Amino acid sequence: MAKNKKAQLELSIGTIVVLVIGVSMLILGMILVRSIMCSGLQITEDVTTGVKNEIKTLFGAEQFGVKCLGEGGQDVKLGTGGRRKVICMIKTEEQTSYDIQIKSLESLQGAKTDIVNNWAISKGWTGSVTPGQENEETVLLLNIPRDAPATTLKITIQSKNVGTGSEKTITSIIDVVPTGLIKGAIC
Repeated sequence: MAKNKKAQLELSIGTIVVLVIGVSMLILGMILVRSIMCSGLQITEDVTTGVKNEIKTLFGAEQFGVKCLGEGGQDVKLGTGGRRKVICMIKTEEQTSYDIQIKSLESLQGAKTDIVNNWAISKGWTGSVTPGQENEETVLLLNIPRDAPATTLKITIQSKNVGTGSEKTITSIIDVVPTGLIKGAIC
């Protein structure tokens, strides 16, 4: 009878040790998967930063004017589930004011255009720019729902140099990429 109780106790301790090791491995595995998935899903924000840097390089040493995110065939992706900025870089050789307005915001594929227009919180920017610097201004602020489908946006931007009266029309193409439930729950 004493040997039977000792065997039961040893089995219980062995089971507890196995359970503790198993739970520890499960937690470590979840942390590893979380870090891998979050870093992969973070790519959309990194692409936006890379595009901003690309806009800066579009300006040559002697070039002035307005360059916007998604202009000129750049691959720009914005993630769903939050506020996203569409920016323009402005470089001038003298103190001046600009009036930059969103003339149209339309969907080429994915969500319908009227739904996409409801995402816009603010459309446009007016203000002065400092000469010789690359001024970064938010011309469109979107509040993209978490459950928004993959969508391609075509944004027509009208830029006017108030000082000279010169105007420029800019077309930007931006892809909205669903980040999904996984990023919202994990990251």
